[in-house]
Amino acid sequence: TMDQVEGEGGGEDDSLSLKEDNEESDEQSSSSSPSSSLSLLLKTFFTLLPRYILLVMTSVSYLLYRYTNGSLTIPDGLIRPAENPFYNKIDNGEWTYQHRIINYSYVLSLHIMKSFGVEIVGFSHEYGFDCIPEIKLPIVHQTSSTSWAMDLRVLLPLLLVVFFVGLVIWSWHGWNGRQQNKDAVECKKQLTQQCDRIQRMLLLLTFFAWLATLFPIAGFLKVGTFVADRLVVASTFGTCIFAGRLIAVSLTTDDDDNSDDEHRSTLAIQPKTIIKHTILLYLLTNYLAKQTHNRTSEWMDEFSLLTSSLKSCPRSIKSNLEASKLYSGLVPQMLDLDKALSLIKNAHSIDPTYCDVHMQYAHVYFQQEKLIPFEEELVEALLCPFSMGQAMTNWNRYWQVMLSSGDSVPKERYTKYMQRIQGEIDKAEKEDASKAKKDSGRDEILY
Repeated sequence: TMDQVEGEGGGEDDSLSLKEDNEESDEQSSSSSPSSSLSLLLKTFFTLLPRYILLVMTSVSYLLYRYTNGSLTIPDGLIRPAENPFYNKIDNGEWTYQHRIINYSYVLSLHIMKSFGVEIVGFSHEYGFDCIPEIKLPIVHQTSSTSWAMDLRVLLPLLLVVFFVGLVIWSWHGWNGRQQNKDAVECKKQLTQQCDRIQRMLLLLTFFAWLATLFPIAGFLKVGTFVADRLVVASTFGTCIFAGRLIAVSLTTDDDDNSDDEHRSTLAIQPKTIIKHTILLYLLTNYLAKQTHNRTSEWMDEFSLLTSSLKSCPRSIKSNLEASKLYSGLVPQMLDLDKALSLIKNAHSIDPTYCDVHMQYAHVYFQQEKLIPFEEELVEALLCPFSMGQAMTNWNRYWQVMLSSGDSVPKERYTKYMQRIQGEIDKAEKEDASKAKKDSGRDEILY
């Protein structure tokens, strides 16, 4: 009888223990469900929400302050197609907003790819006029009666959108999303996966936050910068965080390990997995180190820097102009005035409105002792607002010597040049007065 009582008591204890285990298992299972993961993730996000709100409010307040003071965009007179060929396309009626969205989405995509360490156009210290041609509409156009053509550059923004959507999906589901949804998965494994999911999503938010630093060149504001390596310094930080995490996880995960998390920590990684991952890591770091070394070396020497720029952007106005200076005496051992003159002519042919070339023309012609072309180009350099200061110094020094000889021929040329300069000054003053009158009339109408 006592044995029966003890057996019944033991059975009750076992059933109670089993019931408690089942309840605990149910609680863990319910806490590790996808909805619980979402609620925990939202809770984590809401703890960070005040920081995001403060950041957004600070940014918006700064932009509104710049807008009310009229300093949100750079004045048109300080931006030229040589620096940003797209800045005034809408103002001049050359573009619609659809043109602007498509072209600046491509420019933004170039910066994102630079953040990933991938160069689409190539290395250049100046991406200006005609280096990156505009994407014209319609995208698919007919080239002849039987053939059609499409600008494939529009695929880059679309591919990046697909990539980011896939990145969000992966951050939520991980590598083995189907296996995680099986009912047979143990609770402890689900809890681990839940923590990994939250960590991945927070890393993704950090990554997107650093990519947001590319906002100035997204086409919403009128800025003088077009495409520049310096703009992606901040966004590459987010790439390093996310890529570093992926590398760390890949190096500590066995490809052939299909066991659950409870036993995974006790298993050694297979040697072939270590070798494979080490080789891949070596190839990646070797590629990045080589790229960094080569580009750093190019920035330390003017000739290699300009050579790489002309290789990527052969129709870059500023690169052609700067390269001509190397051959016109900036580097004595590279003196080649004919080469310098051909580079200047190339720059001038790309954009005849780029008036900086006249100062360089004058510099070359003076060394070739072609005084009449020198004088004419120096006048043009005086009329250019971007080279006026240097041209004025050279003008005064040159004519002080030429007029001191007492010859009437140089004096006649000087008088002719001064009359032209004065005529251009009077014309500019009339245009400024007319513009000021229109602006004042517009203000009276508004107020």
